Amino acid sequence: MTDDQRKEFDEWLGLDERNQKLFERLQNVDYVEGGLREFQKYNSVEDWKKLQAKLQVSRRKIGNWMRVSAASVMILFCVGMVWYFVGRDMNNENVTSSVIEYGHSRAMLFLATGEVIELESTQDTVCTRIEGESFMNDGKRLVYADTTRIKEVEWHTLQVPRGGEFVLCLSDGTVVTLNADSKIHYPDHFMGKDRQVSLEGEAFFEVAKDSLKPFVVKTNGIDVRVLGTAFNLKAYSDEHQQTTLVRGAVEVLLDKQQVLLHPGEQVTCIDKELRVEQVDVRPYIAWKNERFVFENEPLEAVLKKLERWYNITVFIQNQRLKQMRFTGNLPKYENINNVLNILALTTNIKFELNDRTLVVQLE
Repeated sequence: MTDDQRKEFDEWLGLDERNQKLFERLQNVDYVEGGLREFQKYNSVEDWKKLQAKLQVSRRKIGNWMRVSAASVMILFCVGMVWYFVGRDMNNENVTSSVIEYGHSRAMLFLATGEVIELESTQDTVCTRIEGESFMNDGKRLVYADTTRIKEVEWHTLQVPRGGEFVLCLSDGTVVTLNADSKIHYPDHFMGKDRQVSLEGEAFFEVAKDSLKPFVVKTNGIDVRVLGTAFNLKAYSDEHQQTTLVRGAVEVLLDKQQVLLHPGEQVTCIDKELRVEQVDVRPYIAWKNERFVFENEPLEAVLKKLERWYNITVFIQNQRLKQMRFTGNLPKYENINNVLNILALTTNIKFELNDRTLVVQLE
């Protein structure tokens, strides 16, 4: 590595703590081997030749610094450097784009009184208390106190728009991470024989254990009942509802159907029928861990995730493109131009992004 390259690399490390974390991950043997296994899944000769041709010029720019690492680390670290140093500035002929940043923490809180409070990490006055209420927010997390006060239960609604995310800590200690374009309706404190909330959209639940009061999530006619567990629940109106269990146990009920899930299992509702399968849970919870992970997913499903996170509208001009399969692992907190560049490099798709409208067509 030359002095100029070392200087540029050190500046990149200092730009964002996530860059340092990426560099550390790429030096981890297990992480590297996992990446190599993922890399080996790509068996399309034509796509690989296309990617090689487009990156040929970029490789020369990186220089001889790659030789200082072990062979396996070199490969993934090179990919990372291509992403950060080349991908950002690459004039990809398959992507015409506008500058749209990734989403951030923001939500609207609707109180029982009709008052609406805007919660956003970019505001200066986010650490506020509301008189008579038992919650605090810091722009990223809305936290309710565990109170024994005697008062009527008040129902609140937390709504996260497209291009947003937010964390809700309920009064019993349950933590709910809400994905973009999601809404949860819940009590300010729990009373009675169970703890009940309702959800539209997607959320990851880490439920506080209480053997006397089951935790119930209601959505689209389906009840998800737990005592203490962690699971992901996707309930968007335009997709099949899915419950993916990470740990503990979950009971899913729909009409007279009843399914008990174990860790690593997922239940999907298709045509009002609950279907269970064993899955790798990581792609389904990656969104809450700063990643987009796709494993043989239709392009339409991939773009739905980008549509919600970047607050854009997607038009796919060729119906055949919707079922094109894609496997990848992309950073969530990344300018959309860079994400589209990567998608375009590995496919024969052309993206045109004007304002907040993304048009997808064959090259």
